[in-house]
Amino acid sequence: MSDQNVTAFLKRLSEFDRSKTRIEVFRAFCEMAFCAIAKTTATTRERADQLESDYMACVARFRNKEDVRAMPELLAIAASALAHGKRDFLGAVAAEIGALDAKLGQFFTPYEVSRLMAEMSLGHAAAAIRDKGFLTIQEPAAGAGGMILAAADAIEGQGFDPAATIWFEAIELNRPTFQMAYLQTALRGLAGKVVCGNALSREVYEVAFTPAALLFLQRHGDPFADQKARAAQEDAQRIEEEAAQDAARAKRLSSVRFVRI
Repeated sequence: MSDQNVTAFLKRLSEFDRSKTRIEVFRAFCEMAFCAIAKTTATTRERADQLESDYMACVARFRNKEDVRAMPELLAIAASALAHGKRDFLGAVAAEIGALDAKLGQFFTPYEVSRLMAEMSLGHAAAAIRDKGFLTIQEPAAGAGGMILAAADAIEGQGFDPAATIWFEAIELNRPTFQMAYLQTALRGLAGKVVCGNALSREVYEVAFTPAALLFLQRHGDPFADQKARAAQEDAQRIEEEAAQDAARAKRLSSVRFVRI
């Protein structure tokens, strides 16, 4: 199934404007699909307008507007491939056409490897979900989102609906790859946010919520509410302890007597 979808996608990709490489068409597709979906969850009017502007800039790159009208066909193939999981579809396409840059440390991890890692890491998931109702996953180097997809499949394999029981937050520095991660998680129906940014320096350039995130937040509220409450309590306790230490030091100093020599 995955191979058939990849083959169909690549075949359609090759039928676009011959003045552009398959990599150029693929990246334009990813950006246009990203803008179209991310606009539905934009949190401000300015953000929505920017996504619309970026979309139209992609449209302007194609002389033959039939190519633009064919983009939904590519999206339909990708959506069909990702709907039931068990694949890193866009990652496989990008690897096939050479869209990954080894100089940036981009390498395609086969889905089977990602799935094995997810199974090994999520043995505790069932207990956590039964206790809290959902599980949070953070991925600081998301790539095209392959590990998030594999984690969702592992959770589904344990009998849970990943759309209702996972909140993910993924960070990816490279913008085209960030768009791929967003598309894959959004089309898989997962709830969370994808960040274009640097996990080490904590710089954030762009943030996009998946459509499923809205329903998840309505159902569960802030997924990190407990952690934030704990952090606030720890901060208050630290401030109280520091105040007590300052008072003790002040008391000791006030009891010191100076002797004139």
